[in-house]
Amino acid sequence: MCSPALPDHSPATPWLDRLGMATSTLCAVHCAATALFMGVLSAVGAGALANPWVEGSFLTASVLLGAVSLGHAASRHRSLQPLGWFGAGLVMLLAGRPLAPGVVAEVAVVAAGALCVVRAHWKNSRLLAA
Repeated sequence: MCSPALPDHSPATPWLDRLGMATSTLCAVHCAATALFMGVLSAVGAGALANPWVEGSFLTASVLLGAVSLGHAASRHRSLQPLGWFGAGLVMLLAGRPLAPGVVAEVAVVAAGALCVVRAHWKNSRLLAA
């Protein structure tokens, strides 16, 4: 029988949840701040923060951290609730991509998606601690 990617006693899963929460929170803050302060960012030479590469990096990190952390932990706590929050967050993150950058709808959808991913990691860490 195949062994799991991370053993049940691994301290990596709670650490990955904390990292996932931090990454997703930064993603939401980045999205809102970029939309609100686009002119200021350009004026002070920080326009690179609005670069699609930065946004793609946050999205990739969130997906990878969520898949590893939540996927492994689901087999331990047997709850699908964190995966549901994660799935809802990913749908919102991806649904916001085709919307015009900086538009209120795009910011709201993407920030809500990032917060759902944060909620998924938070719930996952609570279930593992129970």
